[in-house]
Amino acid sequence: MDSQPAASGISTLLRSVRGGREPLPPRPKGRLVWLHLPQDAPADAMAALRLALEDFPVLITQVAVAKPSPLHVEWPSGRRGVIDQFISHWQPDILLWGAPENGLAIVRRAAKSGVKLLFADLSEEGLSPSFRGRQLTEFLQYFSHILLGEAADLGWYKKHGVKEEQVVPCKPLAEVAAPLPENEALLRRVSGALGPRPIWCAAGVSRGEIGAILSAHRHAVKAVPNLLLIIAPRASADVIGTQVKAEGWRMAAACPDEMPDPKAEILLSQNTDELPTWMRLATVSYMGGTLYGPEAADPFGAVAVGSAVLSGPIHAPFTHRYVRLLAAGGLAFAETNGALPARLVEALAPDRSAELAMQGWVVGSEGAETVQTMVREICGLLDAEVG
Repeated sequence: MDSQPAASGISTLLRSVRGGREPLPPRPKGRLVWLHLPQDAPADAMAALRLALEDFPVLITQVAVAKPSPLHVEWPSGRRGVIDQFISHWQPDILLWGAPENGLAIVRRAAKSGVKLLFADLSEEGLSPSFRGRQLTEFLQYFSHILLGEAADLGWYKKHGVKEEQVVPCKPLAEVAAPLPENEALLRRVSGALGPRPIWCAAGVSRGEIGAILSAHRHAVKAVPNLLLIIAPRASADVIGTQVKAEGWRMAAACPDEMPDPKAEILLSQNTDELPTWMRLATVSYMGGTLYGPEAADPFGAVAVGSAVLSGPIHAPFTHRYVRLLAAGGLAFAETNGALPARLVEALAPDRSAELAMQGWVVGSEGAETVQTMVREICGLLDAEVG
């Protein structure tokens, strides 16, 4: 579908005088997918959806959008005329309604315009408590497929006319552990130089944590001979290096331009630029900032590369991710500074590290599985339309 003509200056002025909305961004060419998502939909999951639907322009709406962009705007709530203008402007080929709001007015007008419709309970909180009765029954009858999670009350949906053959199993739209770019050449060179040594990584640590990290390493090398520690600090690498040397460790640089010393006990990176590569090498990765703050490193970085996650008790701003990992058995949790050495040794055990990494991956891939389900259903309806 071709783009709609941009609003003229006079029409924009009239809308302003009449208290109307800002003009809508231009519609891109091609078949357009419209996703109405929950307010708490994770940004990385939304990015994964856009990437998976790369053949189509994707319009995302939410009740409130802090930083609108051309294809991420607030939903067209309000009068029928506003809704009709929105649909006429964007001309979506398909709408996936994945939020709890009462969207009957929008879905009704979209259906009348020939838009294909899917419903997904992406937050597993169900529809708004005020959305009940005949309105809800009419709302649900517009959707060819209903995507529901295990927690959904299927009987409740059936009371409102949903047939079992319409239901598609779908997990909540959770955060996605997307792998960050790695330096493959560096990975091959370093792993070749170090051989099969056991490795753990201190990821994004501050200088205030180094004393605890070195104490844990000193304890762990007694249980795991030839253990290597890679430190990737968020800042103050020179200060950290001075402290490492002062405690008598054999230290070498961890950098893309130098071969690591195979006899080193600790490798120190200058920053976190190559952190995904260092965590890929590590059996266990300690998340910097989780013992003393001010903020924790993102545990999904380690999850994405198959490294077991070790942390202290401070988890903001990624509290939800740490809670999910802990609940699933994918987190080695050191309650205090003093517990870190023992938790490290436990996590380094082959069976335990494998279990932590596997459970971590289960948590980190839940969002990706939901994205795949949504994309499959969307493309299926679009293909049926072409057929």
